[in-house]
Amino acid sequence: MHRFFLPSDSIDGSVVRFPDSTSRQLSRVLRVQIGEKVAVLDNTGWEYEVTLTNFLDNQSALGHVEESRLCPGEPNLHITLNQCVLKGSSFDLVLQKCTEVGVSSFVPVYSERTIPNMGTNSAQSRRECRWRRILTEAAEQSGRGLIPTLNQGIDFRTACKKVSDTAIIPWEEERSTGLQGVLREIKSVEDPLSRMEIFIGPEGGFSTFEIDYARSLGIIPVSLGARILRAETAAIASVSGVMYELGLLGG
Repeated sequence: MHRFFLPSDSIDGSVVRFPDSTSRQLSRVLRVQIGEKVAVLDNTGWEYEVTLTNFLDNQSALGHVEESRLCPGEPNLHITLNQCVLKGSSFDLVLQKCTEVGVSSFVPVYSERTIPNMGTNSAQSRRECRWRRILTEAAEQSGRGLIPTLNQGIDFRTACKKVSDTAIIPWEEERSTGLQGVLREIKSVEDPLSRMEIFIGPEGGFSTFEIDYARSLGIIPVSLGARILRAETAAIASVSGVMYELGLLGG
């Protein structure tokens, strides 16, 4: 069943009026027929099973709500991923795949070794629009009931200072503390864990100074094993490891 996040005012009782852009996608791209069902989400965690009832002027689509329920695709753990901005499409990949796995909030971070390409204000605005579109499409595809939040980009020190939850920072130089051991220790004192933050570095990794600064604020450096992972791989692996160890990924 196709899934669509719509503005909350698109749903009026049992009647759903699809925005023009979604209507065109339904009729011209997906070729959905009158009488077929789609899933509509209002970004509050609710999912509506909707039967398509009409196309007005071959463009605007109308539907009827058959059933509503809380979306089962939202994890109980709220993960904030503080991801240093990456070059090219790598940051896009992190947004897409980590949304699929279950991240609830993303913070673009600028660290010592980040290679920013901010460009003009209009270029940055276009980039953020693309990022939000990636989050929405990934949430639709993966059965999420909420679109992850995309926060304003901030520098690394500010991101560390804002942490108020349990937080880890994978680092390739960490030798004694592994991700699994830290998570099991956390579970022993806080089960179920409701909120967590993860910091992932840029292509060149975090500096020793940054790791020491993070540690001074209670953020725990962890190892992801003996292999050196690319930044985007480290993000996906870290989120997946946390979700699995906490029983939220088939555990």
